[in-house]
Amino acid sequence: MEAVLFDLDGTLLPMDMKEFMSQYFKVLTKKFKEIVPPDQMKKSLLAATGAMIHNSRPGKTNQEVFMETFVPLVNRPAAELTPLFDYFYTHEYKELRSYTTPDPVAGKVVGKLAGHGYRLVLATNPVFPYKAIMERMRWAGVDSFPWELVTAYEDSHYCKPNPCYYDEILRKIGLPGHRVLMVGNDTTMDLIASSLGIKTFLVTDYLIDKGDSTWQPDFKGRLHELLNYLNID
Repeated sequence: MEAVLFDLDGTLLPMDMKEFMSQYFKVLTKKFKEIVPPDQMKKSLLAATGAMIHNSRPGKTNQEVFMETFVPLVNRPAAELTPLFDYFYTHEYKELRSYTTPDPVAGKVVGKLAGHGYRLVLATNPVFPYKAIMERMRWAGVDSFPWELVTAYEDSHYCKPNPCYYDEILRKIGLPGHRVLMVGNDTTMDLIASSLGIKTFLVTDYLIDKGDSTWQPDFKGRLHELLNYLNID
C-alpha cells in the first residue's frame, strides 16, 4: 500500500451531515437573498449540485457544470454571482464550524501515516470549491499535512459515486488501484472505489449506510483502528 485516500465529512471531520447541510443552505441563501429569493436559491443549488454528481463529461470540471446549470436557474450573470460565492466561502462559511465536532484522533491518524511515508489524498466529494474544503480541513485539524492531492470542484471532472472519480485520482497520482486504500464512512460513496481494485476501510464512527450498496469493505472499524489495520504503532 503506497497511498491512502481519505474522505473528509463524517470520516476525518465528525458531523451530522443533515444538520450541517441544513445550516449551510440557511447561511448561503441569506447571503444571496438580495438578488435571489431563498427558496429559488436552494432549489437552484440542489439542481446544480445534482448536475455535478451526474456529470460524465470528461472535458468539463465540476465547477463548469455547476455554473452552467446554476446561472440560468437564478437568471443572474456569473460575474455578479462569483464574487458573492468567494466572499461567502472566505467569511460566512466559517460560522458552520459550530455544527461539526472535530476529534483530535483525525490529526493523530493522518500524522502517523504521513510519518510512515504514505502518500495522502483528501478524497472528499468535489462539490465544493477548494477554499471551502481547506476550511473544513482546518476544522478537522488535518490541513497542515503533506496532502499530495485535494479533490475540489475547480479541477475535478467527476463526483462520488461515479467510479470515474476514483479513476481520475489514480491517474493523477500515478498508481494502480491495488496499491491504494480508500478510507471513508459511506457504504455507497466510498466503497465504490472497490470497483477499481482499491482496498477499502469503512469508518464506522459516523457511518452512512442507506442499504443500497453492493460493495463490502476489506475492513471496517473506528477511525483509530486504521492504524492497527496498517500495522502502525
